[in-house]
Amino acid sequence: MKKITVIMLTLLLTAFACNNNPKGNEPKVSFGIYETVTLRDLPASAVAGQPGFCNLIPGTDSLSPIVAYVPIDSTFTIEVPVEQEVKFLRTAYPVDPEKQYYGIVAVREQPTMTNIDLKTTKPDKDAVKITFNTEGTKKWAEMTRINIEKQVAITIDDQVYTLPKVMAEIREGRAMIIVENEETAVRLSAALNGE
Repeated sequence: MKKITVIMLTLLLTAFACNNNPKGNEPKVSFGIYETVTLRDLPASAVAGQPGFCNLIPGTDSLSPIVAYVPIDSTFTIEVPVEQEVKFLRTAYPVDPEKQYYGIVAVREQPTMTNIDLKTTKPDKDAVKITFNTEGTKKWAEMTRINIEKQVAITIDDQVYTLPKVMAEIREGRAMIIVENEETAVRLSAALNGE
């Protein structure tokens, strides 16, 4: 009797695990789309008292979500207290023409969209084309509708890959991530697809 109970329990746990993860594997990377916060709208308390913030080069464009710059050889990180509604992410690539500095981007604490909103991704030269599932398409349409004329941050593993400016509501459930080369596009697309 005990052997039958153990076997049934094992089968139930296996079925539960498969239902919670239908592909049988976890995403290799974390995807997110965040609303950004411009320097002008950044609460003073989000920056005040942050250790090491004085070591950054502050941003000067009050309408930009890039609030500071950090040298590419820096290991600097920003920790924001839990009660803050804003967090800071580093760009994946240098943002200056000489390729000496990463940007520090202010975003809302939680992403509006994540891996669960993805249907498929496909590499296309130096970009990853994204197609959202039904729920993701609705979220993307709403996010773009309320952020017209603003930038959003598209991230992978909490690094900002692109900061597109929203020009209109996008209802067809597609987006694109620009990356440094074709090899990166293939690798990231595969990881986002759980391959």
